[in-house]
Amino acid sequence: MKYNLYWGDMHTNIHPYQMNILEDTYKEARNWLDFFAIAYYPFLRYTKRGLSIESCGCRKRFLEDWEKVQDMVAAYNLSGKFVTFLGYEWPGNRRKYGDHNVFYLKDYQPLDCTFELPNLYENLRKRKGIAIPHHTGYQVGERGKNWDFHDESLTPFVEIYSSHGSSEGCDTPLTMNRNLNMGPRTSGGTVQEGLRRGYRLGIIASGDNHYGFPGVWGNGLAGVYAEELSRKSIWDAFFKRRVYGVTGDRIKLLFFINDHFMGESFRCSGPLEIKAKVVGGQAIDRVELLRNNLVIYTYCHSGNWSIPSSDEVVRAKLKIEFGWGPDIRRGFKLESKKWSGELELLSGRLISVEPCFTTFGQRIELLSERCCRFNLTTQPRGLVWDKQSFQPIASSRDLQSFQAMIFEVEASPKSMIHLKVDSHSTFFSLQEAMEGSRIMSMSEEAKKCIYEQFHLLPEEIENPDVFWHFAYKVKIHRAIPQGGYEVDFEYLDQDPPRRKNFYYLRVTQLNGQMAWSSPIWVDCSENAFPQIPFS
Repeated sequence: MKYNLYWGDMHTNIHPYQMNILEDTYKEARNWLDFFAIAYYPFLRYTKRGLSIESCGCRKRFLEDWEKVQDMVAAYNLSGKFVTFLGYEWPGNRRKYGDHNVFYLKDYQPLDCTFELPNLYENLRKRKGIAIPHHTGYQVGERGKNWDFHDESLTPFVEIYSSHGSSEGCDTPLTMNRNLNMGPRTSGGTVQEGLRRGYRLGIIASGDNHYGFPGVWGNGLAGVYAEELSRKSIWDAFFKRRVYGVTGDRIKLLFFINDHFMGESFRCSGPLEIKAKVVGGQAIDRVELLRNNLVIYTYCHSGNWSIPSSDEVVRAKLKIEFGWGPDIRRGFKLESKKWSGELELLSGRLISVEPCFTTFGQRIELLSERCCRFNLTTQPRGLVWDKQSFQPIASSRDLQSFQAMIFEVEASPKSMIHLKVDSHSTFFSLQEAMEGSRIMSMSEEAKKCIYEQFHLLPEEIENPDVFWHFAYKVKIHRAIPQGGYEVDFEYLDQDPPRRKNFYYLRVTQLNGQMAWSSPIWVDCSENAFPQIPFS
């Protein structure tokens, strides 16, 4: 295949009060992503008689900020290294039409404050812009996507997952219960509704986070298959719908029908040969094939792989997670926790390190093919939104309280791994790692913290489990051999319905991380001719 896989986040919001971190956001993005677009957020929060309200329409302040955003996008775009796109969240009639992000191919384009969506579409046609719906599954008329107003030529894909949850369907995996103000998802605006209406929608996921860190793990990322890392090539991939979405882990997903790749359309009057290849970040549980929004085949991978028993060299993925610790809601006064450490293979080689980061302050340095040094920052548990600035000091779900990395290694099962974290150190074999998980607990540090902040000695505390509860911890997840995180399967749809059909894949790992492919559209109507593209 001539395409390369690139990773990006097309939805990191920057508010007017966050312009001071704009460059920090771009610097951070180029460390962990291939392409990136902030969605400048042209809204203000204010209080009226004590009620918090979000503004509507344009302000002079937004246009001044937009000049800075345009300069930053142009400055950080570098073909072959890091690609940027100019973007903003449309400040028009979101309640009626649903929320849309606007992106441009070219630099220095207007911040369009048009109130009605059809008028926005008309303007975007002149400027090579696109409008991407997001969190579509909310109530239509209350910021869910209104599919009665849609221009397929200006919306090559839709955001299926973000910090809001999943907009795939009303009764599909994952929910939209994270933003309690906007309510639960419901029928009418979901991605499946748009597909049911016949729209050709590619699928991505992206963050929709509001604290400036790009590519937040767990909030969604977009995978794009493009010929090269350039703005033109990725933009072309957008319109060819060679895109897909993941929740967090960078699951590699390939999907073909009769050798047509995801995002393509063709005609065929005979059986359909469906092929998929999945490379996960952890053990793959299942791969579901959906035709016209219904699951027609499920490939179950759990139970189909085992831990290698020989001493031959194997590949495996090992996730190491950092966090837990004291909680501000339990009386602690805390600052950020700094971690430093190294992971070293005493034999074998380190193939790659995948970041699972959620906030600023993370660094990875490969010292050799066997050794990796890291410096991480986790935020205290229990922090909330600042009521004055409306800036999240930390996620209410403690997302920023955890950081992780996925190491892919190649070694024999007997090979030893040395993990050093701060003053702690542990050795274990790859075989032991594949057999089960383990925890490094900083319980002694917890005792010291409790004494310093509350002047309590261990013997003065009735229930000593507080030292475990409030200890910072490192979880060494069970290592997954290659047979557990890689899947190749084929399925023959021998008698597809005699109509225009669409197919897409939904992947679920054992750790709950997911991926969705863009669909492939196949016209199987009675007068269809084999292998002829249709529009």
